Order: sequence, then structure tokens, then C-alpha cells
Amino acid sequence: MGVRRIYVEKKKEFAGNAREVRHELRHYLGIKGVDEVRKLIRYDVEGVSDGTFEKACRTVFSEPPVDELYREEIEVPAGARIFSVEALPGQFDQRADSAEQCVRFIKEDEEPVIRTAVTYIITGDISDEEFERIKAYEVNPVDSRVTDEHKPATLSMTYDEPADVAVLTGFTTESEEALRARYNGLSLAMTWQDFLWIRDHFRDEEHRDPTMTEIRVLDTYWSDHCRHTTFGTQLKEITWGEG
Repeated sequence: MGVRRIYVEKKKEFAGNAREVRHELRHYLGIKGVDEVRKLIRYDVEGVSDGTFEKACRTVFSEPPVDELYREEIEVPAGARIFSVEALPGQFDQRADSAEQCVRFIKEDEEPVIRTAVTYIITGDISDEEFERIKAYEVNPVDSRVTDEHKPATLSMTYDEPADVAVLTGFTTESEEALRARYNGLSLAMTWQDFLWIRDHFRDEEHRDPTMTEIRVLDTYWSDHCRHTTFGTQLKEITWGEG
């Protein structure tokens, strides 16, 4: 049960979203050379049996009356450009999560692992610069990225052992000039006066330098958006586990 790949595309008469993308590229970005846009949902699937996979192809991944389903590869016309967009690592993939849950309904004792991406095939007279503009328009760098077209050998994720949390050594004792340089380099939401207040707290109350995690958490909860609900909370009992 290795990784299987399928592409699902709305049939032409139902491909309204692809036509909308074409309209945006031609009229919002001004790239008149775009002749056709095809938009496909790419599924990489691992951990399911042959029978479950075949049933899921017809009931979970696609709707046969309105969708075309392609297995493993998609034919790209000569001269067309292709790119795929996937969620950043750690970002919640709603489509993949829903698909995994639906596959479990088919056979509850299987543990599917699914990754998804959106594949665009652009046909027309497009320069390299225009193609880069198209990708930048379709990719929100906050939550997604362009991925390659290579199918992975496995969908299992492996992570390197994280380094120890950085300590801002010298934070409580360095000169104001050095502290100002540190503040400017961290791109914090809090003000300079807030930063000085935190320095004073760690120097006079904690008697130690803070970690980067502590500074980032304080910066997050320092905002007006957060503090009206959090700063009134009383933490009366705090315990720390190992690690």
C-alpha cells in the first residue's frame, strides 16, 4: 500500500472556478496571453487497501457525474505551464482531513494518510515573468507554498530534533544601545517602552535572562486584541513537567 496519486478536475461544463481564475489572470493581472486555465485537486493517498481506494475514488475524492479523475499522472499539453500549491507544514489541511475521515467511514480499521494540493495548468503565450506573477497571485505565503510535481515515496513526516530554546543572554545587563538593536531585530508588536518594562521585570523580579519563547508569547498577548481577555486571568497554580 504505497503512495497513490490522483487528480480530480471538474468537467468543462462544471469548471466555473477555473474560468474565474482565467478571468482574474487576464483582467486583474493584465496577462492577456492566458488562453485556458485548468484547476485540479491532487490527492496523495497512503495506508488504504486496493478495495477501499477504488471505492473512495468514486465516492470521496470525486463525483463521477461532474468530475474527471486521472490516476498517477496528468497529461500536460505542449507549451503549457504547470504548478501545484500545497499547505505549509503545520498548516491544517481541511480537504485532506475531511477526506481521511470519509475514507475511515468506508473501512474503519484502516488508517489513511492523505495530502492534497491544487494543480494549475496554464495554456497560452506567457513569459517567465508573467508565470511568476501568476504563481505569486495564487499562493498565499502565510499558509501555502508552491510544491514540486514529484510523488513522494511515503507521506510519513519525519522531524529533526529541535534545538534547545534560545536564551536572550545579556538581555537584563546590556546597554540601552545594545538592547535597542535587539528590539529592532525582533520585529515585535510591543513598543520600546514595553520592551524596557519586560527587561526590568526579568532583571528585578526573575533575576535571569528570558528565553525567546517567553518574549514571543509576551509579545503575542501584549496586543489589545488579546489582553482584554487574558490579562484579567489569574494563574493560581502552575506546574512544570520535565523537558
